[in-house]
Amino acid sequence: MPDLLRRVAVRTVAFAIAMALVVPLSARSATPIAPETRRLLAAASEPLPLLDRGPAGREASAALSLQEIGPSIGVETLQVPVVPTPGVVAPTVSFGTVATAAPPLAPIVVAPPVTGSTASGKATWYCCTSGWRGIAVVALPGPLGGQYDPPPAARYVTVCGDRCARLPVVDYCDCYWGTSAQKVADLSPEAWAAVSDANRSVVGVIPVTVHLGG
Repeated sequence: MPDLLRRVAVRTVAFAIAMALVVPLSARSATPIAPETRRLLAAASEPLPLLDRGPAGREASAALSLQEIGPSIGVETLQVPVVPTPGVVAPTVSFGTVATAAPPLAPIVVAPPVTGSTASGKATWYCCTSGWRGIAVVALPGPLGGQYDPPPAARYVTVCGDRCARLPVVDYCDCYWGTSAQKVADLSPEAWAAVSDANRSVVGVIPVTVHLGG
């Protein structure tokens, strides 16, 4: 009998200790659950329909796992950035002035000078002098002052045949100076036409007078 009482006393004390531990937990678990949490628990206990597999269902599951519903995250709207359209610039086209060749100098037909030294003799014609093509010019023997002179000419003489023309001295010719075939001038084709009416391809040589003073 004493042993039975001792056992009952021990069990009573043990039960009292267990109740002391369980009661606070029961009180804590008795704290009211928020309505939204109860709704989520109820929804979780029900079979999940296929409709809940969409964005709404995923949002509910995430909130349930956290035991609270945070602020819903709005759908991000992606917009294509507006790229400014470059302005249209009209090209400006400018054309430079095209240099045109100066017209050939026309031979100056003059009267024969009344003063100054002269040299009379035969004249022939030659093709041209560099820088003077297409212009009425004359080449003289060295003793008469002939030498190459690029444009512009520094010296002029007057050559008279059928008529007289003032011509620039631009070149040198040997002109057989000092021989029986001596010439006093070589004329460009344009100079020939300026002082003579003879056909240079047929005649080839004409008599002229060179007025050295200009």
